[in-house]
Amino acid sequence: MTARPAAPRPEPADRDAFRAVVAVALGLALFRLAVLFIGGMPLYLDEAQYWFWGQDPAFGYFSKPPLIGWAIAATTAVCGDGPACVKASSPLAYAVAPIFAYLLGRNMFSVRVGLYAAIGFATLPGVAFSGFIVSTDPLLLLCWTGALWAFERGLATGGRRYWACAGLFLGFGMLAKYAMAYFFAPALIVTLLGTYGRRSWGGLLLAAGIGLAVLSPNLIWNALSGFETFKHTAANASVGAHVGNLAGVLDFLADQAAIVGPILAVVLIATLVRPRGLFLVPAFRLLAWFSLPILGLLVVQAFLSRAHGNWAAVAYPALSLFLFAALDRLDYRRLLRATIGFHAGAFLVIGVALAVGQVPFVTLSTATDPFRWIRGWDRLAQAVEGRRAVPGGRPLAVITTERGATAELIYHLRDSDALVRRWSADENNPDDHFAMVLDLDDALGCDAVIVSRGPELPAALAGRFDSVEGPVRIDMRPYEDRKGTYHLFIGKRFGRIDAADNTCRSITRTGRRL
Repeated sequence: MTARPAAPRPEPADRDAFRAVVAVALGLALFRLAVLFIGGMPLYLDEAQYWFWGQDPAFGYFSKPPLIGWAIAATTAVCGDGPACVKASSPLAYAVAPIFAYLLGRNMFSVRVGLYAAIGFATLPGVAFSGFIVSTDPLLLLCWTGALWAFERGLATGGRRYWACAGLFLGFGMLAKYAMAYFFAPALIVTLLGTYGRRSWGGLLLAAGIGLAVLSPNLIWNALSGFETFKHTAANASVGAHVGNLAGVLDFLADQAAIVGPILAVVLIATLVRPRGLFLVPAFRLLAWFSLPILGLLVVQAFLSRAHGNWAAVAYPALSLFLFAALDRLDYRRLLRATIGFHAGAFLVIGVALAVGQVPFVTLSTATDPFRWIRGWDRLAQAVEGRRAVPGGRPLAVITTERGATAELIYHLRDSDALVRRWSADENNPDDHFAMVLDLDDALGCDAVIVSRGPELPAALAGRFDSVEGPVRIDMRPYEDRKGTYHLFIGKRFGRIDAADNTCRSITRTGRRL
């Protein structure tokens, strides 16, 4: 019987290296926060929706698990509802994740590799950019990196406390994004094959049990809500919708190259073509199982339907460590330092561009404006408020026809008494969180500003009013942009024939009656 290779012993803790990693991670977080407060970068429509979730913390939401809403509720409770405070959880999550990357690299290889892994991961172009926006990915990557560290320690030492930590990270990771469930497949394979250290089935079961216990409130919420989040996630994948999508595969691979940067992308290809015995080393095999199959699975997903670039985010904690450790093992130290230097420079450029709000020397257009999707929502909100506030009369309600405008208007009109509601063509089957939790009947009897993309309202919506006036065209952006154009109508007395109460009521933005 062939003996399994022993797990490598971690080097004695290097206090100076650990302090350096903490200092770099905190420094990057402070830089991000400074950029956010100085630049005042507005919220993208998903960010505005997440802010809305944070106004009413729950165990689940229409399209995502609840951790993002909880995080925003926490940061806005400290410093208010400004964009920087809404986004603050992302810099904070990325202040902790590199520390686990360091510990993982130190334990598996050396203190030097741990340093490279921590700084390299923190400055990956994809990580650099996502730290300036609030999304589920920073929280997910923090939990994934922590779970990977705890899993490696559990295999190497057998300590139950590490398996318990892995379970907590798994549970909170799934509360951040269901993509955390990818972790179970490579964990099972590594444990089954004895790839790294001992086969600790008991530890893995303990981690899985704790993870499911942490997730259980969200599972109960889903059961009580008709499994809305699960149905949305499945619909988002839509496997088989575009079989043979070669263009989607190329777009996905281009996104991955942008996430890791051009140097590491070439290193990855070279490593796959000529591995030089790396996959014979247990530590490299563990990291490969936690990265390469995920990328391969999503390439297949892109071919069968579609795959957004950030869907592979969970592959990069292990993959970045794999690549930095490979460069160190093959003695490409100059290339390694050049990679980190390039990433640090790109990080600085991204931060400065976000602080300024415009790429220097570039004429803005739909093709050249990197901030196109966040630009102009305040202008739309001002136009809506100007039409809504009737001198000497009751302010009008606001009825929208799409999720993005609903999210942005609820956020930008948060300090007003605006009643914003989302009209959906099929009111019995909501297609977003606003349609699910906000009752359109709250606007019964109200006059309303109707916000629509097109110059004509759907007949089903127009028919709900006694009369409709307009439209007035609003161009949100300083250049011609079809997706930045809205039309405002005034509808008189929103009603429904079978409604017993057509009296306009006062409702809070989260749906509670005053």
